[in-house]
Amino acid sequence: MSSKVSRLILIFAFLSFSFAPAAAHTSVVKTVPEYKSALTEMPPSISIEFTDVLMTLGEKKVNSIELTGPDGSPVAIESTSIDQRTLTAQLPEQSYRDGTYLVSYRVVSADGHSISGSYELYLNTPSKGVAPIEEHQSFFHIHQGHIIQAGVALILILLWWGYRRFTREQEL
Repeated sequence: MSSKVSRLILIFAFLSFSFAPAAAHTSVVKTVPEYKSALTEMPPSISIEFTDVLMTLGEKKVNSIELTGPDGSPVAIESTSIDQRTLTAQLPEQSYRDGTYLVSYRVVSADGHSISGSYELYLNTPSKGVAPIEEHQSFFHIHQGHIIQAGVALILILLWWGYRRFTREQEL
């Protein structure tokens, strides 16, 4: 009897976690122009493709992309658009200074998780005396669902341990 109950508890624990919704966050697949590329002219647009479909809420802006010039000032963006997994910013036709440009983004995937990050582009040559940009993506999150799953796992482990201890004492 004790091995059957132990097996049932283990099967229940396995099934409760194997069908849990995925908690992975979206990440960057591709950037156009490429990450840290040296360009001879500024492109008409900048695009970032992600692993997941991006959230849209009508006219409300939940996803953003910004471009900062070599002197630290923001570069005007004409418009942004989303096509499933790709966020695109249209850049105005103007003369751009040579140097390091910073592309910053913040997106929300369809599952509601947000990430942000940044990367550099170089127009002709990187700016001199500029500290390297620290690229980041915010992947560490604690969600209520994760806490509940951990609690259920802890309870199942304690029940299994208590049952095993109780049956061993009964055998003595």
